[in-house]
Amino acid sequence: MARNLLARTFVAKPNDINVEALAFEAGRLCIEEGGLHGADGRLVADGQNGGKIRVRSGMPLTRYRFTVAHEIGHCCLHAGGFIDRTDSGKTFGIWNDASEEAEANVFAGELLLPNDLFIPRFRGKAPCIQLLESIAEEFQTSRLATAVQYIHYTKEVVALVISKGWEIEWSRKTKEFYPAIRTGRISNDSAAGERLAAVRGDSGKMVLTPAYAWLEGYDGNPDKDIKEDSIYLDYYDRTITLLWWDDDDDE
Repeated sequence: MARNLLARTFVAKPNDINVEALAFEAGRLCIEEGGLHGADGRLVADGQNGGKIRVRSGMPLTRYRFTVAHEIGHCCLHAGGFIDRTDSGKTFGIWNDASEEAEANVFAGELLLPNDLFIPRFRGKAPCIQLLESIAEEFQTSRLATAVQYIHYTKEVVALVISKGWEIEWSRKTKEFYPAIRTGRISNDSAAGERLAAVRGDSGKMVLTPAYAWLEGYDGNPDKDIKEDSIYLDYYDRTITLLWWDDDDDE
């Protein structure tokens, strides 16, 4: 549905992804800023007469665009008549369950980072958060949405781990990535753990981390490493970690 909507607005490059035009095309939705307290976005609409997306004033452009795209997702996916939805930053961090909020986030990710434009930006390049940040800047999208889309489309053997404080909340990996990612507490021996312990800041690049720090089945193999890149996102109050099995390390 996101791809069909993009096709109807003749999107051919990242600058063509105009969320105001997409909102109107999706359901005659107009966008207004301000008037929200304790929320980032709200959708009020019906299927016949259009409606309105309201966005909290003063939001960065990346957050504004994702908020609008998320509300467009609700309109396209979940409207069976009158619809009234209110969303916050916590809502936009939900990607890994079967809820309507996760569906709207996936829709927004595809709307703002369509695969035919997104994939050429990382094809043949080594995974790292800096690469994802450069793509996010070009498409004016959030780093979390860009990271999730990357895991969905890349052919690299990578995984994304989302943590709150010392607790791993959820993870997503490519089909080729093995084995299972640990649950529970972040290891002190990981780059994410070192940041939480104030030993160092964000990793800033891919660094070698003991595989046992993140993966099941490596407790008896302390010499096996995996590459890790971790960064804290204050908007979500979450750490995102990109893990990579680099084939060159095994040669």
